[in-house]
Amino acid sequence: MTSLRTTGYALFTLLTLLQPLSAAPKLIINPETFDFGEVPSGESVQATFTLRNAGDEPLHINHVRTSCGCTTSRLDKRELAPGEETPLTATLSLRNRSGPQHQRVTIASNDPDAPSRQAHIQGTAVQYLTLTPSAVLLFSAPQGQSITRTLSLHSENQTPFQLLSIEVTHPNLTVAVTPVSPSSYRLALTIPATWPAGRINESLRIHTDHPHAPMLTCSITGTLQTGDNP
Repeated sequence: MTSLRTTGYALFTLLTLLQPLSAAPKLIINPETFDFGEVPSGESVQATFTLRNAGDEPLHINHVRTSCGCTTSRLDKRELAPGEETPLTATLSLRNRSGPQHQRVTIASNDPDAPSRQAHIQGTAVQYLTLTPSAVLLFSAPQGQSITRTLSLHSENQTPFQLLSIEVTHPNLTVAVTPVSPSSYRLALTIPATWPAGRINESLRIHTDHPHAPMLTCSITGTLQTGDNP
C-alpha cells in the first residue's frame, strides 16, 4: 500500500510539473544598450530600440521615462500582441555636454517578471572647440560705464581652424577678435556705456570652419544698475 501511495504521489508531481506555465506577457528590449561612440558636443544622438512581446498574453506599456531632461522618447505602440514588436526612439541632446555620457530609458509594463526594464544610451561627447567662459554673467553691473569681458576660443587637440564670423543679437554689442595661434582666438566683448539700465539677455553666435564645431553660442545675461540702486 505504501508503495502504491508513493508511486501515485510521484506521478501526480510529474504531471504537475508537465503542466504549462500560466500565460503572461514578456517584454524583450533589443538592444539593451545603444553605444553611439564619439559624437561632437552640441549635436543630438538618436537611438532606436525594438520592444517585443515574447510572451503569450497581450503586453501593455504603461509609461516610458528618461533619466534626464536632455533625453526625449517616442513610442509608436503601447499594446503589443504576443510576438508583436514596436520601435522605441530616444533622442539625446549633447548641447553643453562633454565627456562620457550614460542615460537610461525606463519602460514600465504589465510583464509580471519584470514590470520595469531599462534601455541604456552611452558614448562620449567630444568637445572639439572650447569657449571660456561658456557664458557671460553680469551681476549688478554699473550702468553708464563701458563693460568689456574677454573670452578664449581654442581647439582641444590643437587642430588649426578659422573663425569665420560672429553674430550678435543686439547691434550695440561689439566683439573684437585677436588671433593668438592657428588653433586659438581671443574675443573682447564690449557692452557700451549707453546701454540702458535693467535686465540684459543677449547672445553671440560664433561661426567657424571646424568640421565638427561649425557654430558655438554664448549667452550674455545679467542686470545693469544705475548708481542710485544698491
